[in-house]
Amino acid sequence: MNRVQFILSTIQGKVLDVGCLSGTLNESIRAKIEEKELYGIDTELKKEQENEHYKIADAEKHIPFENNFFDCIVAGEVIEHLHIPENFVKECSRILKQNGQIIITTPNRNSLINRMFKSYHAPLHFTLFTKQELTELLQKHGLKIQKFYCQPYTEESCDGSQKKWLFPIRKIMHHFLPNSLQEEMIILAEKVKE
Repeated sequence: MNRVQFILSTIQGKVLDVGCLSGTLNESIRAKIEEKELYGIDTELKKEQENEHYKIADAEKHIPFENNFFDCIVAGEVIEHLHIPENFVKECSRILKQNGQIIITTPNRNSLINRMFKSYHAPLHFTLFTKQELTELLQKHGLKIQKFYCQPYTEESCDGSQKKWLFPIRKIMHHFLPNSLQEEMIILAEKVKE
């Protein structure tokens, strides 16, 4: 199951798509859930695009929705682009309902492929995590991991990749590596406490 399939099979209720203008993920989510249930934030949103559901916002400063508002938050390939990801996780915990879920996809800092090919050394990758580091950050803010797995990167998940010839090699190598050395982490966490 790829990252989009996992996200689409998991989302329910009132959903916030963080970084909604990047890539094609928002289009897939829009096709899956009712428009009245979908919200989004992005720093690239233009003033004329802003409305009750879509807002211009910096995810690590303040997410402009009330406490306990969302059933699900999707942060696909977002957290690695933040300077202070702890602020983002804290905000997500604030706006999630009790037992609400957050889906995070992000590069694995320990990935053998990423280290070999310097795949995640992108100018806009400010913070990379290992599974342990991300688990600890989520737990600190009342979020408990329910599901965790890794997958190889695809053209869909790293739209701006300069090394597209690597995708078939990544897919093969993925199956021979232990989980701790695989590429893209996909995490489903649940808000377990205020």
